[in-house]
Amino acid sequence: MAKFELSNEVKPLDRIINRLAGECGYEVQQVFNDLLRYIIHGFSPGATPLKDWKYKRQQNMAFLEMIREWIGIMQRQTALSGWFDAFGELHMAYCSKSGQQYLGQFFTPTSICELIVQCTRTEKGTTGKRISDPTCGSGRLLLAYHVHCPGNYLVGEDISRTCCMMTVCNMLIHGCVGEVICHDSLMPDKFTDGWKVNPTLQFSGLPSIRHISKEEYADNHTANSQIRHLLNAAKELEYLEKNLPPSL
Repeated sequence: MAKFELSNEVKPLDRIINRLAGECGYEVQQVFNDLLRYIIHGFSPGATPLKDWKYKRQQNMAFLEMIREWIGIMQRQTALSGWFDAFGELHMAYCSKSGQQYLGQFFTPTSICELIVQCTRTEKGTTGKRISDPTCGSGRLLLAYHVHCPGNYLVGEDISRTCCMMTVCNMLIHGCVGEVICHDSLMPDKFTDGWKVNPTLQFSGLPSIRHISKEEYADNHTANSQIRHLLNAAKELEYLEKNLPPSL
């Protein structure tokens, strides 16, 4: 498998992650996952402390340095192109390193995401809709859609927890409103984890994340299924009214 090459814009963040991994003796991918957890926890008001957090106070300073670097990268790149996926690049690079080929992942290229959005958008635009990506990866397609068609509720689903956490962080910093569900989207009754992203952004102006419990997901999934059944039944009745002979 070919090794994924990082763009120059992301390399400063990569150096900080690799430095901490070397100091702690951890795999780079593990430090990367912990960075995602650190961001999600930091933007989750009222969340309980991370029980399995294994870093010392001085090492935590490195995570603050990573976040500062990430925010700087995102500010510069989104000003140029509207959206940017630094975490997706890092994940692809780490998964394609020698000895980890079996984990290799290559997400949809930026240009293809842009093309898909351009092919599906309408001149009037779309707002107030529920836009879903059942295999969201790092959330690239949702980010592209958000930039061109803002004002929608975005839903990302993926079987990989790392991918889901990347999507949560990407949606957070891009100002997207929606949710991310970690499960196999072919089996929607199953649930591993979930997050609401920026649930109060429209009212408070503050980015935030809220954890979704299994019970909340089950309630919402059941309600959505019932609504879909009712809508389908209404469509069937409308069809019958239009197409049945008057004598019936």
